Amino acid sequence: MYKIYFKQALQLLKENPFLGILTIVGTVLAICMIMIIVIVYEVRTANYKPETRRDRMLSVKWGTAKPKKEGGDWSSNSRLSTRSIKECFYPLESAEAVTGILHFTNLLATVPGSTEGFKADVTYTDAAFWRVFEFNFLEGQPYVQEEFESGIRKVVISETIARRLYGTKEVVGKTVELGFVPYTIGGVVKDVPMQAEAAYGNVWAPYTTTPLSEDGWAEDLLGSMRCYILAPSSADFDAIRREVNQRVEMMNGTLSDLCLDLRGQPDTQFAQLSRRWAGDESDASALIRKYVIIILVLLLVPAFNLSGITLSRMKKRMAELGVRKAFGASQKELFGQILYENFIFTLIGGAVGLALSYFAVVMMKDWLLFTTIQSLSSGTDTTSMKMLFKPMVFVYAFLFCLLINLVSAGIPAWIASRKNIVSSLNQQ
Repeated sequence: MYKIYFKQALQLLKENPFLGILTIVGTVLAICMIMIIVIVYEVRTANYKPETRRDRMLSVKWGTAKPKKEGGDWSSNSRLSTRSIKECFYPLESAEAVTGILHFTNLLATVPGSTEGFKADVTYTDAAFWRVFEFNFLEGQPYVQEEFESGIRKVVISETIARRLYGTKEVVGKTVELGFVPYTIGGVVKDVPMQAEAAYGNVWAPYTTTPLSEDGWAEDLLGSMRCYILAPSSADFDAIRREVNQRVEMMNGTLSDLCLDLRGQPDTQFAQLSRRWAGDESDASALIRKYVIIILVLLLVPAFNLSGITLSRMKKRMAELGVRKAFGASQKELFGQILYENFIFTLIGGAVGLALSYFAVVMMKDWLLFTTIQSLSSGTDTTSMKMLFKPMVFVYAFLFCLLINLVSAGIPAWIASRKNIVSSLNQQ
């Protein structure tokens, strides 16, 4: 029976291609727009290397220094200082690991004795960085705590940087000059996409090797550092926040004129998306509402339009439905046939919309997947289709197909199937 319905649906498409194509195009646009939102959301929040633990990670990107005394009408917003990270975050007992990162600086990378070089994105980290994030090491290993504390000039570089320097990834033990300062290469990792904003770089060095990490102001509360906290599980987030607040209060008690305000941080991966600037307050609920409203508009508006198109097509088929009723077809059978035929159009539109959404994301990724790092980076984006392609995205797509089909075809099918035989034969 369903095979007959399928053939009849294709025949209807041939007989009235305008309405059929209009139905498919409406579905294509709805699915494409929704899937673009889903894909972008996945890239921003899902776990993928090297940020495989985003679901149990908290971040502090900004700090605010303000007067302790009442009446002070000014504040200073910036990254954190090394001192703030050492006093407020490194000692956290409720965290699994804490890393301080200096993002990032462009330095000239050269081979010793060479007159040719290129700009490299150097990210300065501590040794715990390699515990918080999960890199694919192709050669060697990262610097350890003792090397970090002693300020040894040892770096980890990306595969692309290794090949540009020496033409091979087997470069462990060799030397790279960063800003004409020699560093020993300790490890080589796979390239990191810019969408992994927390872990991004193509050279990683201990921040104890650069004076930039000691630049602090506002009573040494603010500087150039970010902090990322790895929790044992997401259930520990509240405990970590409480401990962070306690330690911030303890540090503020030692200050004379200013105090540090984290403005509700540490943030989850999702919450930080709603905090665009240093002085902003995070409003994750508002961001959720925005996503829900956009998806509802993109879903329901095409559904209502398709419902009108389906009802118009049903009016032209009333005589056919009347004949089928006269020969004993039940209301349930007619309702199921109309839904199935429309579902064929929806599946075609869903498949095309899904393919179009990936094409649109790949073609417009510099806009859709833009991060602040891209405006500062000297490297090239290495976003892969593996990052964009996830099995659950297909599930979401076809669930949306089904929902659109039910909304757009359900009401017209119910109305058409309830018509009596005489009215149907007279196309009333």
